[in-house]
Amino acid sequence: MTSQDSDSDTQLKTSATSQKRAHKELNSSTEMHFTDPRGYKIQKISKMARLIDEYTTLSKQKNLIWSTTECDITEARQKIKAYKDRTGESISFTAFLITVFARVVANHKNPMNAIRKKKKELYIFEDVDVLTNIERKLPDGTKKPVNYTIRKAQTKTLKEISAELREAQKSKEISATSGKQSSLMKKISKNIHKFPKFIRKIILNFLFSSPTFKKNSMGTVGVTAVGMFGSGLGHMIHLTPHTISLGVGGMDVLPFNVNGEIVNRDLIALTIAMDHAIIDGAPAARFFHDLRQMIMYFCHDAEWCFKSLE
Repeated sequence: MTSQDSDSDTQLKTSATSQKRAHKELNSSTEMHFTDPRGYKIQKISKMARLIDEYTTLSKQKNLIWSTTECDITEARQKIKAYKDRTGESISFTAFLITVFARVVANHKNPMNAIRKKKKELYIFEDVDVLTNIERKLPDGTKKPVNYTIRKAQTKTLKEISAELREAQKSKEISATSGKQSSLMKKISKNIHKFPKFIRKIILNFLFSSPTFKKNSMGTVGVTAVGMFGSGLGHMIHLTPHTISLGVGGMDVLPFNVNGEIVNRDLIALTIAMDHAIIDGAPAARFFHDLRQMIMYFCHDAEWCFKSLE
């Protein structure tokens, strides 16, 4: 059997596994049992969920545009799997995307790593602080999504970012303002969801109008990987309070053109949400091109990426 045939068999097995997982998810029970004779139950919406709703409302005020694509991640997944087979240690694929995204943003600081102050000034930051979402397991067994900011992500390796995310998932206390922040900032960020709505509104409006406060509390760019928890190549169209944010959709094994030959490859759906008031079409196109090239090709031999796992 040739190596090409072996690769084809592996891809077919991966595709079959994906289909089985999707079938299991579709047939899993989501039924709820009600004991109330009225036929419904009332559940309180958490203060954190209401805060997220307020963030989303403010995000709608941005002039957002979206660009979508699919990237071949076959080699990236193979390298991550090979590392786990060799060491027994898992590397988060979200960490891989954050690592690459931060490096590309660092190469396009203006305007990707910039925050606008009103309509007259643009603050361009040196450090790329990436706000992302992680799941933490609570004592009762339930999972809770929380925000976490990776500070100076453009200076960290894939191994370092993956380890940081794993540690954050285990931490008892976590806030979006992770890193060296003032005690006042930490208190405000940690307790903002407990404040009355009119106070939250004042704080959030200030947050959205002050570039330095916004960077300290929620980073300079965002990565949301909610779509990775589903099956199939689905794109996500997301809102973001950032100038630019990467939305990670689903993954699937599909035919892909490689050097003029159609072969089965692992693909991932990606969406870039951008504030069109800051980012014009030409810089956006250059950034998106560099991001795709970095994910599919150039990161493989980079010292800060897979070579950091050696």
